[in-house]
Amino acid sequence: MSKSLTEADKTIFLERALKAADWFVNSQLKNPPLLGADANMYRFLYYYFMPEKKYVPGINWTHGRALFVLADAYNITGDARYLEAAELGARYIRALQPLDPYYSVTHGAIVERYPHENFAGTLDGAQAASGLLMLYHCTGNPDYLRRGRAFCDFLARNWRRDVGVPRHASFYPEQVYYPGDPVDAIHQATCIPLWHCYNITGEGRYVEVILDAADRILTCQREDGGIYAICDIRAMEALPLNHHWGLGEGDDRYLLRNDDGMVVIVLAAYKLTGNAKYLDAMVRYGQWIMKNEPHVRPFNAFGVQANNVLDIARMANKDWTSWVLDHVQKHCLDLQMLGSGDPMADGGFRGEDEEGNAGIFGGHALDYVVTRTTCYLAGTLFRLSGKGTGTGFSVFGMGDSLERVARRNTDNVAPIRTKSH
Repeated sequence: MSKSLTEADKTIFLERALKAADWFVNSQLKNPPLLGADANMYRFLYYYFMPEKKYVPGINWTHGRALFVLADAYNITGDARYLEAAELGARYIRALQPLDPYYSVTHGAIVERYPHENFAGTLDGAQAASGLLMLYHCTGNPDYLRRGRAFCDFLARNWRRDVGVPRHASFYPEQVYYPGDPVDAIHQATCIPLWHCYNITGEGRYVEVILDAADRILTCQREDGGIYAICDIRAMEALPLNHHWGLGEGDDRYLLRNDDGMVVIVLAAYKLTGNAKYLDAMVRYGQWIMKNEPHVRPFNAFGVQANNVLDIARMANKDWTSWVLDHVQKHCLDLQMLGSGDPMADGGFRGEDEEGNAGIFGGHALDYVVTRTTCYLAGTLFRLSGKGTGTGFSVFGMGDSLERVARRNTDNVAPIRTKSH
């Protein structure tokens, strides 16, 4: 029998979501071994290996996802701890974005791991940029908007009709690199910050890029609603199991399980145009998810799938909450680490998929507390609580938070431009 969402459930889900936000606060590297001389200062974690208390510091996208969770938590509670941690973590993203006017082609790109790196992957940088835009909603600080917009302008400036947005950039030499065939569905999630920036600034130059990305995603959808990782599955050999795809037999190995939030782009296209093809495609995708999922692996997939189901249903005026509730205990709540007494672990969600069945320290996937899994599942819990949206990984962004910022701090909020397509 399907479950229904009660007020008591909402309270529990909010409490558990806030514990996930607490994990980002408590595991942030504020006291590394070489305090004062360690560039890891204020970084969030990529993941934490509980048996040996080892960790890998986060990179650009993990910081963006940390900001998604902390922004939701701060927006709901007003607790300064969440904002302080988010702003300290944003310093690392700032260091990864060389806003040097000398670099006219790559200006705005966000490098991957360390400030002097020569690789700026756009999909990962996009999550950092969206995180900065969420912080702008929380604070009204124009620098967060300036930086998020700079990344969006980098994408829009280098977008090409034949191949879409760049896959990555380098600075030495200064160059952008584009994806080849076949079309990569997840790569289109690179355009998510364009939607968030458009909702702040109304700058119409982002619209065509968003619609192009949505159309590219639809080319990867099969008749039953599932979405392949690539549009032409015969163009590549079978993809190995990882945190995105590879589960099942035959053609099913190409199906996306963790789609990196690309649903945001297709739902944004529907909001921008009113064209039913976008919403209809997402309704079929949501129905496919509910018919075929969830699986245990990859561990992070249920959070994405649940968020898709909830957001698609909200857009389509449907109630699919019961599907999420039927699976939330096993695939979400049971994965949250609680009561260990280890602040580097408690509140986060377990399950590392990227290195096979574990992370670089060995052990088992469930020995790791992971930003990827924590962000997705915190977003699920915030949605179920009725208090949050999932922020950067939601077409609904941060709701009316910008208006609240404007009322309390009008001097710092950039003017909202008239929207035009």
